[in-house]
Amino acid sequence: METPETCERSEYHVFKANWHGVDLEVRHCPSWFSMLEDGFVTQHIEIRTERKRILPITETGYRSHFMNGAEALAAFNNDPVEFVLHWLDEAAKDPAWKRREEADRQGSLF
Repeated sequence: METPETCERSEYHVFKANWHGVDLEVRHCPSWFSMLEDGFVTQHIEIRTERKRILPITETGYRSHFMNGAEALAAFNNDPVEFVLHWLDEAAKDPAWKRREEADRQGSLF
């Protein structure tokens, strides 16, 4: 059986952003993997924070995320930063994240 032809991984585009005072680096590869034969495309996004600050989507300050389809970011004007900021805003609605933010603001003696 013949294996489908694949494209070489394209380069990452690097963006800077800020979410609630946390500096972010957003790396986006619009064609991390593709199969030319059937038009299949996998995109990849990496998110890194300065000093490994936690976010509602990562405890380590790093997150890798794969998306299938060339249109995966269409709802965000094909803007990976807009997608990441929306993802963070939605994840920040989680009660566990809100409790953590409140605890961080108050500090702890223990």
